Amino acid sequence: MAVDVVMPKMGESITEGTILEWKKKVGDTVKRDETLLEISTDKVDSEVPSPESGIILEILFKINETVEVGTIIAKIGKPGEKSESPNVEFENKNENLQEISDLNHTSKIPEKNTTEIKRFYSPLVKSIAKKNNIQMDELESISGSGKNNRVNKSDILAYINDKSKIEKPKLVTIPTHLPSEQFLLESESKPVNFQGRVEPMGRMRSKIANHMVNSVRTSPHVYSTSEVDVTNLVVLREKYKRKFKSKYGLNLTYTPMIIDVVIRALNDFPLLNTSIKEQNIIYHGNINIGIAVALPDNNLIVPVIKESEEKSFIGLARSTADFANRAKENKLLPDEVFGSTFTITNPGIFGSLFGMGIINQPNVGILSTGAIHKRPVVKESEYGDVIVIRNMMYLTLGYDHRLIDGAYGTRFLSCLVKLIENFDKSRLF
Repeated sequence: MAVDVVMPKMGESITEGTILEWKKKVGDTVKRDETLLEISTDKVDSEVPSPESGIILEILFKINETVEVGTIIAKIGKPGEKSESPNVEFENKNENLQEISDLNHTSKIPEKNTTEIKRFYSPLVKSIAKKNNIQMDELESISGSGKNNRVNKSDILAYINDKSKIEKPKLVTIPTHLPSEQFLLESESKPVNFQGRVEPMGRMRSKIANHMVNSVRTSPHVYSTSEVDVTNLVVLREKYKRKFKSKYGLNLTYTPMIIDVVIRALNDFPLLNTSIKEQNIIYHGNINIGIAVALPDNNLIVPVIKESEEKSFIGLARSTADFANRAKENKLLPDEVFGSTFTITNPGIFGSLFGMGIINQPNVGILSTGAIHKRPVVKESEYGDVIVIRNMMYLTLGYDHRLIDGAYGTRFLSCLVKLIENFDKSRLF
């Protein structure tokens, strides 16, 4: 009897997955626990192992389709065994139904040329065509690799790419006093002009874009900024970084220091560790800190340190380093990027003095840390005001004004400033 392969539930918050690649095709042999396909859940890519050894009898969904958790996506059986359902490769479930409808309609109302059935095009293909000014007659001329010569996403993108290579170049005037060979060499060395270029967003960037738009639409953002003297942190790090590295095998960074004080401040300001659902305030039992990590491909991901209030400083440091490394290697698990209750982002790592981060829904707050710079600062002393050189940093809190007012947000920032400026070295070990 054939075994059903279902879209797995990769975490408590995961409800669907997008198929990125099938490692096997219909008719191929697969072993139990061998990678069968790759899926994407939100921002994380994962491999799905085969639940059983056998022959791939049927693949029900194609690449780039998004499928709900628990849905049957393939069937595995024994050699010679037939699948109970017809072996149809779908571009999309809804598209397939529409295609059948279109074919039935065609049989009743013949086209001008009854020997030719107009191809079905998915909404995604039509969208890409529209963005690139490809008319229907041109779309009809594209050779498709799908069933019944159907044009899929990769076909139209390949066509657009090939088309751009043979597009008529802009007319240029070649000076008569320059040899043509010299002109060509000079023109090749000029930077590429991207003006007019159109390309679809990548999968991850598209999801980030939707997430950001949804956040701005959902939460009225308010920002408060405070300046903090981090000289104490700088001195502590410089003094103990070798000892920390020797004892734990980790680099001592400012990030776990900031996380440590944020956790303590959230204990005193629990409203910033909540979510809003309809007209209700949800107070979370744990503090789950999301840490924004910039990826090599210019995208962003937010792994989450779950139950961070229960971790020691070294535990926070290990989690931070581990998440940062695995995020850049695309090795995070799907459930590790869900469930944050408060988010920290660090635009200062790229030199920015301060940033105004967009709230990571369903959080109600996000803290942005700026770059550390030495500046002259006026300090009070027993001899009066004096000007000293200190390491200073800006903290910017973004918060949901549906729940958090300016007074509450500002008091939270003031609490953070005191905790940072009086950071206890004993917390490091």
